[in-house]
Amino acid sequence: MLALSRGEPAAIAQLYQRHGPRMIAFARRYVRHQGTAEDIVVGLLGKWLERPPRVAEAQRMVAFLATSVYHAAIDWIRRERAEQGQPPRGEPIAASADGRVSGPLAEPSMEASQADLRSQLAAALGRLSSSDRLLLETHYGQALSPEECMDVLQISRAAFHQRLHRARTRLARTLTGEELANLGGSSQ
Repeated sequence: MLALSRGEPAAIAQLYQRHGPRMIAFARRYVRHQGTAEDIVVGLLGKWLERPPRVAEAQRMVAFLATSVYHAAIDWIRRERAEQGQPPRGEPIAASADGRVSGPLAEPSMEASQADLRSQLAAALGRLSSSDRLLLETHYGQALSPEECMDVLQISRAAFHQRLHRARTRLARTLTGEELANLGGSSQ
């Protein structure tokens, strides 16, 4: 650890021998090609030769490496997008090829009263499946933490986040449909 924080080439080489394949595999989660993942890891190690990293605890080495590789991969992706003239990921472009849209599905109506919003929400929740309602109810209605919801619903963390995202999307689309129907009905 001390040798690594001093930037000694032998320590960095030993780190690469021990953790290199896992670092490359982790980088591969974010980039398409094996060669690119290897370049990211080698570039990261090169930076550490110039400016040694500060690792607080030996027990946290794997977490430190994963975080470092993640940030290096994201930096590489941002540089690559900038070189191709593409905007950063957070900026809206057009709808993606698969039809997904980022951002709100519709702007909220400023004319709606709180009672109207509650009734619209209750109606939209009534149209959702029971599993979506249960998930939204436990997480938002009962204000349970993700861990508590996972225990109650007996699902994994990944399943919880995926189902929560899908349930919120379905709820938003249901609400958007109602809002459009209300606007259409009031203009006649």
